[in-house]
Amino acid sequence: MTRRRIIVGLGQRAAGDDGVGPAVVDALRAGPLPAGVEAFCLTQPVELVPLLREGATLILVDALVGSPAGAVLVLDPENLSPAPQDPASSHGFGVAQAVELARALSPGDCGPVRVVAITIPRPERYRIGLSPAVEAAVPEAATRALALLAASEEG
Repeated sequence: MTRRRIIVGLGQRAAGDDGVGPAVVDALRAGPLPAGVEAFCLTQPVELVPLLREGATLILVDALVGSPAGAVLVLDPENLSPAPQDPASSHGFGVAQAVELARALSPGDCGPVRVVAITIPRPERYRIGLSPAVEAAVPEAATRALALLAASEEG
């Protein structure tokens, strides 16, 4: 059975730079995606749990509060703080908690997960659009997400 290959952009478009995950998915959809690759957006990390439990290969693209704005980082979920009050997460229930929950609910069934994080200043509510530094990081984040997916197929 072939494992689903999914790129998920996490974030809120109405929260300024927190919408960078969906912006990366938009960029990926604008060009041809590799055969068999799905790309879609979710607003909350808890929505990842069903995908994680089915064993899909997931590349998560999300904002990470940090500086300088627009830096693109590749992380494993284990590198993210599991603390719910983590000031680096723009969500109350973060990616690390979603991965931990899925692994607890379905031990051995979760597929590989990597995170492409784009650093942003603290998100602003009710602001549409990305700042110039974060917008400039979108092509690099899209390229890295596709490269991680390709590498997961090789390894």
